[in-house]
Amino acid sequence: MQEVGEIDIDFSVIEAGNPKKLHIFDDSDWLYAETLPAYLVIILPGSKKEKTYSFKKYAINTLNSHNLGISCLKGDCTEEIYVDLPDGVYTITVKSGYQDIEKTKYYLKTDSFDLKKAEAVMNNGVDPYDKELVDFVTEVNFLEDRAKAYTKEGNFVKASRYFEESRKKLDSYGCTNK
Repeated sequence: MQEVGEIDIDFSVIEAGNPKKLHIFDDSDWLYAETLPAYLVIILPGSKKEKTYSFKKYAINTLNSHNLGISCLKGDCTEEIYVDLPDGVYTITVKSGYQDIEKTKYYLKTDSFDLKKAEAVMNNGVDPYDKELVDFVTEVNFLEDRAKAYTKEGNFVKASRYFEESRKKLDSYGCTNK
């Protein structure tokens, strides 16, 4: 049971199914840290470099390719170009403004992968109960679910490995009509 007067940093990633955005919802009890600045620290999949941002308390913090530094302004710097965020394991930390009062979670972003998987399911197999298609979907889903389980456990090495296996399996099947 949480002690009275203890700061409790907590957040959730909201799955929006949009490959261009990452939504982080603050669900913290800030107490005496309410007036201090809070920070969001992100490590993108496959990177070791931390990116730090101001964190809005009691709000949804939305990240995209532009504010993550993946894409830039177009041509004459008047139009922003947004690209899909990479799928994979994100390391997300919210810091309270006090030293050592923070929370880190891992999140497996699969939005682009899921769209590609949906395309493969819709465009392959004539019979809706095509055994080859059902076996393919079952195996890809199992590998993806295993990656998500390891992500929740905090084992991003195994999570990344199983997600990469599911990606390779999907790529080997292809997304063309049979």
